[in-house]
Amino acid sequence: MTSASTSVRMNVLLPADVAKTLREVVPSRKRARFIAEAVERELRRVQLEVALEASAGAWEDTDHPELADGPAIDRWIAEGRTQMGWDRSGDA
Repeated sequence: MTSASTSVRMNVLLPADVAKTLREVVPSRKRARFIAEAVERELRRVQLEVALEASAGAWEDTDHPELADGPAIDRWIAEGRTQMGWDRSGDA
């Protein structure tokens, strides 16, 4: 939650046990921020889930023959590390 964002009052109903625990665990002056941050996290999780579902099936093995099996994947990783200067072959 950005501190510069405008706040909007909302009324929500919580299950009694959740409200009780919230009151016990989070100080009264920090509850709104706690709830906002929890909702933000959950919204990001849901958005990621939607994006993952939307992209399901986008990968085709035939489009990536360089990743056909374990040794090919190892070569691909090693080449990428070398190109980025992460090659550890010189380390002792």
